Amino acid sequence: MWAVVPSKQFGVAKKRLAALLSEAERVALAEVMLSDVLAALHSSTEVSGIIVVSKEPAAQRLAERYDAYFVPEAQNDLSLAVAQGGAFAATLGGRAMLMVPGDVPLVSAMEIDQLIRLHGHGAGLTMVPDRDRTGTNGLVVSPIDLIAFSYGIDSFNIHAEAARDTGSPVQILELDGLSLDIDTPEDVRALMAYEQPSATLDYLDEINVVSRLPGRHNVGHAVAG
Repeated sequence: MWAVVPSKQFGVAKKRLAALLSEAERVALAEVMLSDVLAALHSSTEVSGIIVVSKEPAAQRLAERYDAYFVPEAQNDLSLAVAQGGAFAATLGGRAMLMVPGDVPLVSAMEIDQLIRLHGHGAGLTMVPDRDRTGTNGLVVSPIDLIAFSYGIDSFNIHAEAARDTGSPVQILELDGLSLDIDTPEDVRALMAYEQPSATLDYLDEINVVSRLPGRHNVGHAVAG
């Protein structure tokens, strides 16, 4: 299974965290989150190769570290970046594709393996929603061009409907780590409730982000289960 990871340029990523993190800290956060995602994919027993789609030079260096292909993003559009990565996977002989965003630092190799195994080998779509069940945080599709990707508002339901329109089965899997993408201070608060090996958590502890969160005294680490 080929995994496609789209990644924005770090300098323009995570602007909704501007009230919590400086620009330099947001750049560093984007980099460590992508590193965590690539580490999980690299450790997966079900992923045969990784494709990073980005314009970010630091993302290219991370791709090289994790033996991933780097594809320069043609346009600043997430849906097109995923399609671009899928098209590249097809040139390498891929018939199915896993999409994982670069901002889900709690995703684990175990979750990735579980998602791919549930999908199986037939045509169809298998998805992991975000915590609000509106966004698409994980997606396995076969064949790769089964649907047009439509990331943005209500992408979870749009993708599911597109697959059903083709007559293909749609499966939904709830995964705790993969469901948490980091976009807002509230997402950071949720992230800080976990305690597991993570470059992202190490970085946020290093800059003492908990002290900046409103109601910070109610934030504590918990073991993810």
